[in-house]
Formats: sequence, C-alpha cells, structure tokens
Amino acid sequence: MAPFLYQIAAVFYRQYGAEVSKLAFVFPNRRTGLFFQKYLSEVADKPLFSPTILTINDLFVQLSGKQTADRIHMLFMLYEIYIRHSGSAETFDEFLYWGEMLLNDFDDVDKYMADARMLFTNVTDLREIENDFSFLDDEQIAAIRTFWSSFYPKGDSPNQEEFLAVWKILYTLYDDLRKSLAAEGKGYEGMIFREVVEQMAQGNCCDLPYTKVVFVGLNALSVAEERFLMQLQEKGIADFYWDYASEKVTDPNNKASYFVERNRKNFPSHYPLPPEEKVETEIEVIGIPSGIGQAKQVYTLLNELCREDAMTPEEALRTAVILPDEHLLIPVLNAIPEQIRRINVTMGYPLAGTPVASLMEYILALQKNVRYVDRQPVFYFRDVLPVLNHRYISTTNRDVVAALVRDIAENNKIYITSAELGKTPLLSVLFTPVTEVNTFSDYLISVLQELNKVMYTLSADEDEDATQRTNDLEQEFIFHYFTTVNRMKEIMQDSGIEMKIDTYFRLLKRVTDTITIPFRGEPLSGLQIMGVLETRALDFDRLIILSMNEGIFPLRKAANSFIPYNLRRGFGLPTYEHQDSVWAYHFYRLIHRASHVSLLYDTRSNGLQTGEVSRFVHQLHYHYEQPMHDKLVVYNVSSAGTPALQVPKTDEVMQRLAAFHKGGNRAISASAVNTYLDCPLKFYFSVVEGIREEEVVSETIESNVFGSILHKVMEELYKPLCGKMVTADLLKAIKKDTPALTGAIARAFAEIFFKTDVVRPLTGQNFLIGEMIRKYVEKILERDSKLTPFRYIESERKINRLFTLGDGKPEIQLKGFIDRIDEVGDNIRVIDYKSGSGTSVFTTIESLFDKEEKDRAKAVMQVFMYSWMLGEAPAGKTIRPGIYYMRTLFSDSFDASVSCRIERGKAEPVTDFSAYSPAFEEGLRGCLDEIFGRETPFTQTPIEKACAWCPFKDICGK
Repeated sequence: MAPFLYQIAAVFYRQYGAEVSKLAFVFPNRRTGLFFQKYLSEVADKPLFSPTILTINDLFVQLSGKQTADRIHMLFMLYEIYIRHSGSAETFDEFLYWGEMLLNDFDDVDKYMADARMLFTNVTDLREIENDFSFLDDEQIAAIRTFWSSFYPKGDSPNQEEFLAVWKILYTLYDDLRKSLAAEGKGYEGMIFREVVEQMAQGNCCDLPYTKVVFVGLNALSVAEERFLMQLQEKGIADFYWDYASEKVTDPNNKASYFVERNRKNFPSHYPLPPEEKVETEIEVIGIPSGIGQAKQVYTLLNELCREDAMTPEEALRTAVILPDEHLLIPVLNAIPEQIRRINVTMGYPLAGTPVASLMEYILALQKNVRYVDRQPVFYFRDVLPVLNHRYISTTNRDVVAALVRDIAENNKIYITSAELGKTPLLSVLFTPVTEVNTFSDYLISVLQELNKVMYTLSADEDEDATQRTNDLEQEFIFHYFTTVNRMKEIMQDSGIEMKIDTYFRLLKRVTDTITIPFRGEPLSGLQIMGVLETRALDFDRLIILSMNEGIFPLRKAANSFIPYNLRRGFGLPTYEHQDSVWAYHFYRLIHRASHVSLLYDTRSNGLQTGEVSRFVHQLHYHYEQPMHDKLVVYNVSSAGTPALQVPKTDEVMQRLAAFHKGGNRAISASAVNTYLDCPLKFYFSVVEGIREEEVVSETIESNVFGSILHKVMEELYKPLCGKMVTADLLKAIKKDTPALTGAIARAFAEIFFKTDVVRPLTGQNFLIGEMIRKYVEKILERDSKLTPFRYIESERKINRLFTLGDGKPEIQLKGFIDRIDEVGDNIRVIDYKSGSGTSVFTTIESLFDKEEKDRAKAVMQVFMYSWMLGEAPAGKTIRPGIYYMRTLFSDSFDASVSCRIERGKAEPVTDFSAYSPAFEEGLRGCLDEIFGRETPFTQTPIEKACAWCPFKDICGK
C-alpha cells in the first residue's frame, strides 16, 4: 500500500510538475517533511527543486517576527510580576511549582483564543453568567455555572479564599507578562499564535511568499490554528489533506474521531486522493514480565525478520520500532541485531536519564548536607560514597578512588573533610563546600569542566578505530548539562532573584527534564527508532510498538492546571478527553497501513504499574474483533533445592590447615572452635580461607562493637589496680569519679568505633550508648565491691598453648585473650564479659562439643578453654571460670559462676576447673582431631538457627 505522504507527493507532482517548488507544505514535524521529499523525488524520478517544508510552528514564528521566549526567563519574569501585584512574601521556591502551571495555562488560553478577562473574572453572582457569557453555548455556560455554584452563596473555606485571592490577580499577571515579553520582542508559543491570528483578522499580517500553503497530516488543531487555517483558506492559498483513511479513525464510537468530522467539514481537500486497497494487518500481542525484556524481545523479532530475508535498506526504512517510554531507548539500541547495520533514531535521549544527571543529584545531596565540626566543613559518608562510586568518578583514577572508599570503610569515617577527599584535581573541585546559591553555578561549571578534561584524556586512550567510542557520548552528555547550567547562571544574574540551593537544583532538574539530546543520523536509511509523536503522518510496513501498557500508551498524565476542569470545559480549553483522542488517533492511524504489528507490554504489577495491557488492545479485540495472536514470554525459573555444599580436605586445604601446626604462623582461638561447632563450612570460609565481610561504615554501635568498647573501658579502669588488692572504698571512688569514667568511655569510642587518636565528647546516639556503657560499668563495679577484698591480677591477658592431638599428629597452636583474671579468696577467677545473650549452665562436657545441640553453651566452652590454657593453679588455689552477662547484670539473681546441671532444676557451680579439665581436654581433642583430620569434610550445619545471621548464607544457599 502506498504511504499517505507518497499519495500526497504523487497528486501534487501530477498537478504542478516542477512548479511544485513554489508551494509550501506544512507537516506535523520536520521528519515528516524529509520523508515527503523522498517520496516526491521517487515520483518525479528526476532532479527538481524542493518545495518549502515547514511545521505549523515555523509558519507562526515566521509571520510574527517574535522569538520564542526562554521558559526559565519567563518564570523569573512572572515571579517579579506576581510579587509586585500580590504583595506576597512568597519565596521563589514556593512559587516555582505553580508558576510553571500558570505558564501552561496562559499558553492554553492563547492557543484556544479564550477571553482571558472573562475567564479570570470572579463571578460573585450566578446571574451574571447569563448576561456576561452570552458568547458561549448552553453546555459551556452550564459547566461554568457548575464550578462557581460551589463557591456562592456558601461561606468561604480557607482553600477557597486562597484560590480567590490568586484568581483575582490572574488576569493582571497574564496581561503584564504578555506586555513585558512583547517589549523584549519575545513571546511564548500561544502568545505568538494568538497575535498572528488577531493581526491577520485585522488584515495587518504580511503576505506569505508562497503561491499555495498545503497542510498535510495535521489532526488536533487548537482554536488559534483553526482560525489561522480559515483565514488562509479565505485568501484562497490554503489546501488541506487529512490522514483519515482508517475506518477505525473515522468510527464515531472511537475517541480517535474527535476532530475528524470538524476538520473534514471546515477544511476540505482540493484534490481527491486515490482510493486505498485494504491491508490485512497481522497483529501479535506479546506480554513480557520485564521492561528490559521488551528490548530483548525486539532483538528476537528483528532477528526473525533478518533470517527470513536479509533486510535491505529499503525494507529497514519500512520497519519501525516505536518507544512510548523513551527510557527504553538505550536498551533497545543495545538489542539491535548486528545484521542491521544502519539505524536512525528519530527521538532524543532525555538529558535527565544520563549518568551526568544522576551525578548532579548526588552532588546536590552532598552539598545540602555539609556539616561543621570544630568550625571545619565535613561531608557525610552516605553522600560521599555515591559520588565516589559513580562511574564517571570511579573511572577517572581507579586506584585513588578505590583507596579513598576503602579508607572510609576501614576507619569507619562518618564525616570526612575536603582535605582528606581532594586527592586529585577533579576530587578537589568536587569536594569544595558550597553554601551560597550565587556560587553554586560556578561550582557546577568547574566540576563539569574538570570532568570533561578527564573524559577527554580517557577518550584519547581509546582505540581510534573503535566503532563505538563511549567517551564521546559521555562528553556529549556533559556538554549539554554544561550549557544548561551556563544558561541558568546568566538568567539568574539578570533576574537578581534570591533562592535556596534546593530551589536552584529543582529548577535545574525541571529544565533538564525537558531537554533531549538529539542523535545525528541519516533519516532516510536504516531501521527507524522513534517516539509516538515522531510517527505523525508516517507509514511503516512492519511495526514493533513497546510499552503497550495502560498509563504509558495512552499516557495517563493529568495536566497540572490552575484553571478548574469545569471552567476549562466552559471556555473550550483542552481537557483530558482531548488528550485521550490525540493518543487514540496516533495509534489507529499508525497501524492502518502496516502489514505486521507487534505490540509488546510489561506484565509486571508493582507500585502504580498495574501490568494491564493498553485499552487500544482491548478495543481491537472486543470492539473491532480484530484477529490477534496473544503470546506470553515466560522465563523458566526453577525452584529446585540447592544441593548440599561441602569442602573435602584436599592437599591444598590440608596445606592451609598446616599453618595452625606447631611452628606455623596461625593459631586456633576459642571463638574459632565455637565457629566450627556452629557450622564446619562457616569455619572453613572464615578461619581457613580468611574470608571477611566487606567493611562498611557503621553509624550505630553494633553489638560486637558495644562489647569491645565495654571491654576497653573495664581494662582502662582496672589497669592501675593490676597485681594489687582491691577494696570496696577503692571501687566506690572509681565509680564516683564521673570525669574519669567519661574520659575512659570517650577514649574507647575514639579507638574502637571512630578509629582515630582524636578524642571528642560524644553526641547524639553515641552519647546515649556511652551512658548505657556507664551504667553497665557502674553495675560491674558495684557487683565487684561485694567480692572485696580481692586481688586483681590482669586484664586482656594474651595466652598461647600447644595442644597435642591423638595418634602422634602434630601439635596445634591455641591462642586466646582472657578479659579478666582476679583472685577472690582461694579461687583464681577466669572471667569473660558477654554483652550478648547466652547461658552459664551446661549439662555435660560432651554437650559443649555437640554440633547438633541447639542451645549449646558457647560461652562456657570458651571460658573453659581459657581455663585449660591457663594451666594448673598455684598450690592451695583453684581455677574458677566465670561469665559476666551484661543482660543479667541488673537482675537480683545475677551470678557470674558457671554451673553444671545435675538434674532438672538443680545445678552445681564449677568452683574448681581441675575436676572438669581431663574431660574437657578429651572433648577438645575430639573436636580438633576432626578439624585437622583428612577424613571429615567441612559440611553445612544441620541447625537452621545458626544460618539466620551467617554472612556466608548466600554462598552456601542454605
């Protein structure tokens, strides 16, 4: 079937021949004009001068002599006018949102030639409507009456009062804005349209330098455009051609027909178009549970097309991939088969979706949260890390950036100074604190310039013959952002309006949201990739339309407007019904001449996305009974159980274990033995292989860090008392010395949590945790005072001992740190502080080494191992293990003793470890024989509870 534009080209060449060059053709967009020129050259089959190709906007601007005003400039201008007339103290930040809304409303008012004075009138008496709005029809008057009747004669609510306060000055704002723009020789689109139409009505408009102006493929005309076309029609120089060949487009029951009857009646075509043959359109609807999956399906569809027949340049030109969601552009470009060598992208890529835009968002968060510590600016680590990990920054100097990230994590740096971060020229510029909005533009410009230098250097290192030089594309993104920031800076300097950094960035984001980066290419060759609006008046044989979801195609986007719906309807301004009809027209016109259409949609339901297919698909299926092939792409996800994981003791593993033998460089600790008993595989990962969890910055005190700080404070307080007799008075004095205790806690925090030599007073949550530690310390001192007098022997004693395995195997090196050793009476106590939960009671020595015991007394095993490593007690003394559980410290029943359960409800305290030592040694030997013997592999634990907080559970999949 001949495309619509080909038919137009054929008709006019037949009528005018080479004289067609004297005509002007007006199309919905410039791309349509290029295709028309191609078809005209095919019809003529010889060289000829091209007619003038225009869009309707070009024609209006040409006739008006005004420039289109910059949107940011208009926002500042409107704000000044608003403040002048309202006397409001509203900041630009507060005005920004509805200032943009007003600009859109003023544009609609002018494009639809509404009487602004009447629209913005405050109707205080409903009777005025009949008198003042006589130029409107009954339906419009009814809509206006419906709106104002909700205001009068009822009492005004605060919201209504606020609305009316602004409504009263809207006409003044509208009028003053137009006058200010006109004084500068500028105007917004609607203003330019209205002025041209009004001037033409007065006969003041210049004559067009064309013998005829032909309007082709338009549909949804605003009132200004409609009157403009009528005036040209009256002059006898206009002709009109509508693409209404599709029965679905002209169906009165279809919203696509909203403008059809009116346009055909008011603007008939001078020359008839030839009748078209009916095309049998094959439609397939494909549901895919993924956005990116749709792009991958494009590859499959195009690959099948190429396999059937090598795609010639002409066939590629008749194939189009339509993207209602522009964010799928990059995935689709990456999914084009290699056989298709030529691609033409007819849509821009949104600047807001580029990596440079995401970097700018991170930079704003960084600068917003600058804090001052000792009058020195510092950056918050949660803002610093996203910037350092951004690919633009991380690739500039990998080693330096990686070292910075590692340093922040390892040293738990929550706040970092700019001096610590400024290791390269780019980082130095990036981490410069900025607090004034006046200097923020210069700061961003400096960052972008420095970033561009680095990108240029990286680009120079790329292969010159590379088909795709990625850094060139990145530099293009940076350049567009740079020009946007520069433009913002100029406008802000001219306006002199004060704003917060937040407002500046929100304004910048709104501007970048509207900017698209054009792709340069040969428009008349290769596969066409385009947005919905770019398809206007174009026809393709093969169509692949993505994102056929309700809410995306048609787009569900309520236009923000200060003018209520009923007033919009009453004054003939566009409403959502108007928007629905535009989308319906685009869809049904587009598929009319195609022989094969693939409609892809996302089946996922999450957030506001319902996974529902577009209403157009349902209309085709139920209303038009169009035969369609429904397909569902399913990913085969198996849920088979994860196979059990074990590590056999190969020669390589045994060689690693040999490091724990006598003379080796490693030793087994009590916690390592506990790890093995909890899970042999976890022991292999953490102890044998030495795999550690990735260091992350912690803002809050984790339980293990809490315990370490408590240990440190107790060590410092008791250090002066090592080897001395401790009395109740001495402990009472320590407890009452608040400054000394505060200092000890602060020093412990500095060393263990902040990992710095600088000791600062604790603040915020850390202060509260410090106070909790103080309470625990005071309670320990209180408990200890009841044991006085006693001799404090040592804190944090490091002990090492060799352990002999059975059957002549090598000796194993053991190591440990005893939290506290003291002598109370005849007992030498081996004390372990525990900040977590646990038990001090065990049933048998065997139960301490039972891997299948659910609530194994781990702390008892640990303190028993320390007691065994300490060796025999001096004559007349006994070794007595004990555990200080912080969680039971405040309980009246607190007892540091370790007890052996004799029978249910009855336990016997362990007062002399020597009675348990032989059995413990035998149990430990059995455990170590298993660890260092070749026969038993490292297997997963049968106890599920042990996996709950295991850092390796993702590896073993249990």
